[in-house]
Amino acid sequence: MAEKKYWKGLEELHPTPEFIELSQQEFGETLPVEMLGDGDSTNQATRRDFLKVLGFSVTAAAIAGCEMPVNRVAPYIFKPEEVIPGIATWYASSYINGSDYCSILVKTREGRPIKIEGNRDSMITKGGTSAKVQASVLSLYDTSRLTGPMTRSAKGAFEAAEWAVVDAAIVGKLKEKENAAVRILTSSIISPSTKKVMDSFTAAYPNTKVYTYDALSLSGMLEANMQSLGQSMIPHYHFEKAKVVVGFECDFLGGWVSPIEHTKGYVAQRKVSKSNPDMSRHYQFESRMSLAGSNADYRVPLKPSDVYIALVNLYDAITGSNASAGKKIADEKKAAKIKDAAKSLMEHQGQSLVVCGINDVNVQLMVNAINLALGNYGATIDTTMPSMMHSGIDSNLKDFIADINNGNADVVMINGCNPAYDSTMASQVAEALKKAPVSISFAGNMDETSQLCQYICPDHHYLESWNDAEPVKGCYSLAQPAIRNLFNTRQMQDSLLTWAGTGTNYYDFMVANWTSGPLAAEANPMRAFNKALQTGLYQPPMTAMTDMAAPPVFAVDTAAAQVISTAAKMAKGVELLAYDKIGLGDGRYANNPWLQEMPDPISKITWDNYLNASPEWAEENKLMHGDLVKVTANGNSIELPVAIQPGQARGSVSVALGYGRTVVGKAGKDVGVNAYPLLSMNGSNVSYYAADVQIEKLGKNSAFAQTQTHFNLYDGLAKRSIVKETTLAEYKKNPLAGNTDRADKLAHLDTFYPDYQAGKNGFDWGMSIDLNSCIGCGACTVACVSENNVPVVGKEEVIRAHEMHWIRIDRYYAGNDPENPEVVFQPMMCQHCENAPCENVCPVGATNHSSEGYNQMAYNRCIGTRYCANNCPYKVRRFNWFDYGGNDTFGTMNDPQAVVEMGMMEDLTRMVLNPDVTIRSRGVIEKCSFCVQRIQEGKLTAKKESRQLKDGEIRTACQSACPADAIVFGNMFDASSSVYQLNTSERAYGIIEENHWLPSVLYLTKVRNKDKAEHVHEEGEGLREIMDLYNYQ
Repeated sequence: MAEKKYWKGLEELHPTPEFIELSQQEFGETLPVEMLGDGDSTNQATRRDFLKVLGFSVTAAAIAGCEMPVNRVAPYIFKPEEVIPGIATWYASSYINGSDYCSILVKTREGRPIKIEGNRDSMITKGGTSAKVQASVLSLYDTSRLTGPMTRSAKGAFEAAEWAVVDAAIVGKLKEKENAAVRILTSSIISPSTKKVMDSFTAAYPNTKVYTYDALSLSGMLEANMQSLGQSMIPHYHFEKAKVVVGFECDFLGGWVSPIEHTKGYVAQRKVSKSNPDMSRHYQFESRMSLAGSNADYRVPLKPSDVYIALVNLYDAITGSNASAGKKIADEKKAAKIKDAAKSLMEHQGQSLVVCGINDVNVQLMVNAINLALGNYGATIDTTMPSMMHSGIDSNLKDFIADINNGNADVVMINGCNPAYDSTMASQVAEALKKAPVSISFAGNMDETSQLCQYICPDHHYLESWNDAEPVKGCYSLAQPAIRNLFNTRQMQDSLLTWAGTGTNYYDFMVANWTSGPLAAEANPMRAFNKALQTGLYQPPMTAMTDMAAPPVFAVDTAAAQVISTAAKMAKGVELLAYDKIGLGDGRYANNPWLQEMPDPISKITWDNYLNASPEWAEENKLMHGDLVKVTANGNSIELPVAIQPGQARGSVSVALGYGRTVVGKAGKDVGVNAYPLLSMNGSNVSYYAADVQIEKLGKNSAFAQTQTHFNLYDGLAKRSIVKETTLAEYKKNPLAGNTDRADKLAHLDTFYPDYQAGKNGFDWGMSIDLNSCIGCGACTVACVSENNVPVVGKEEVIRAHEMHWIRIDRYYAGNDPENPEVVFQPMMCQHCENAPCENVCPVGATNHSSEGYNQMAYNRCIGTRYCANNCPYKVRRFNWFDYGGNDTFGTMNDPQAVVEMGMMEDLTRMVLNPDVTIRSRGVIEKCSFCVQRIQEGKLTAKKESRQLKDGEIRTACQSACPADAIVFGNMFDASSSVYQLNTSERAYGIIEENHWLPSVLYLTKVRNKDKAEHVHEEGEGLREIMDLYNYQ
């Protein structure tokens, strides 16, 4: 039988001699330490880049002490009663940053927030998190944060000021002119109390207008829903109720609307078992390979103009109309998939979802018409409890600029947005702010917009703030400070209340708003508030969804005609899509090195953005991976490298937003290229597409810090089963489908290893990873960095294959079509083998087997031979080439010749370190420990309470962070445990287990809901489940 072909990148599908040579090397390029002291200017630049990221990370110290004033943070002289040294204190809170939201629990040690976990009691996020949420704790200790209010001097430079002086000056400006015109530009506000603060400020200064603007806009959807549904809102999408999902250029797993919530719902319909052999079917029509598209059962790559046509074709196929006026997709195979999707949708009316991420009113009207025709409103789409996370209207920014230019703004305020960087009118914003009589920014860090203002009144970090949120109408959560403010900052709400002369602070204002609002009906509102604060949530029973008795009437044909017209205008030359990455978003997270070093889920490139191009187009234009090009669109040009990306539709390219920041901290400054200038307005909405894009080759090449092919699981000696998968139809016939060879492998094993099972003390820790659930988002990678003090190494080190992540997510392509490969994501960490090949070769016994079944490290015993890394078949051990912890005697940050510290060893950055995890020194191997500190904590807690450990009580960092619940951890000696049930199921298999290493981490076979005939296979003999990755014949 023909077997499936997998490949990590195009270099494996079409290998070059250079790549073959590189792939045979066990270790990446050895770091030329002896060169760091010479006078070569190139080495100096590399060293500078290296230093740039190290201090602003967990690499700054070996202990979590600090030298901040005692009255602010630890260590305690007079210990607060509720704080026990060595015992964590948890606070329920909410992560709120622009339109990003998550209900969270904040772990603090001796007064320092060090870790974020999801709040599993939340009805919205249900304990899930994202990479952004996990990394947000690092931004609290950002050394580039503003430390107090600032005013611009007569010479134009900023000077530190006192709050009383700033308040007096601003209030004087506000009252200087009768009925002063105040214009506030803000990102979406999901806090009901903050909205009331805005109302109070407006009451004090009636000529106040609040404009809401989002860099990553959903304005087209808001306006379309106003026209078709009578409400300017984003519906609440219930993916957990959808049997068929169809997406159009919509990365609902990556960044669209509420990705954590969507992931939870989506994956709930994708988990299959012998007792529940059903799953949803997912079609995706898109131009770039998105996170949602990579997880789809059927993905159809289309250039942007064709995505527009496909949407109208789908409407025609469902309703039997001819809104497209005969306009169809030219590719018959792709057009057939539209009909297949329509058929599936019609078979599941009221149990389906059609979603679209295109910021165009007419496109969104067509989507609404399709969902109405399918009866999805009131079934899978809730308008009675809509999402409240996005309210920005694109035209607001234009009106804001016009008010300033026309002299209708005496005082201008900017909150939570950076329009001088992240908008199509950035230059106009900059010019307008220069004209504003008074301009105020609430930015917590200096950015491109705040540097243009006259006053900066820095806001608290969210972990220092009181706040509330209403992510979904009627569903509330609270935020509370987990640490006293580190600097002389003040909440934006407190500033507005002070200037309005209310005589109250924001906490009291918020409590009053709650006791007179959501909690007014409670017998004791204040007690109810304290209870809500303790849990971080106030969740009344969800209002039942109601169907639309009288479906709204709107001009579908007119909208369809506009969509077809727009498609015709776009279909010129090369078409471009600008998108947001799952890590950096709109650019507000650019100074977070945890996110910069997290590999992109698809390209696996770190520390950069690039122009994604299809292999076919790159070959036609004689472009190589990394070639620099000049891209011109909408009259603006940028220069950036080309990344040849499987899955990119022919005739199109794409580029990530959020890079190229110029006014930001050291970790994010000048990383990548700002792509916002390529955007334009399509009517009243920002268009993230561009047509007739000109691309000019510059004759230079840039090396990417790309991680995917750094570690291979194939040694050239034998075929290995890495990924296993099957189709739903085959699985229903036989639950062993895709995994039928496992029994034969395990039946013929001989070993010289001792029997570790006999010596165990009641625990045998194991893990199960469901390949059907893992979406590849990377939240686990960042959570592991945060929990285990994993160092950031920087772009140059990643290029050398020296990245330090304990858990990586391997992304495999499958098939022979580079434009549309299938994708599998596979988390890979230490497999904690019972017969671990690494243990045998360590000459000093630094790596050894515990009595509880996991492989452990004695860091102070390790002498750095790297024999264990050489012998590890999974390539999950990491070597500290430098003293990434910055705590030994190798000179100033590893360079004895350095005379400039570069300000990256401040005590502030040390506060993020987890004191329960040892900082590793130079020359030492490190790896996944199964979060042994959490295992010990759980066992001690159970012992103190004189009880047995409960299943699920101990959760690893990666497991807790995962929004898809793909990872399950527990005791394999407990036959009733979830991990035991999963690891003894028909879908369970171990990677390379035919060698009898007995990995403690097992995977569940990937199941795709697609026809067997379309399940991509390769013709050939002798292949099992994975292609011969590195033995190119």
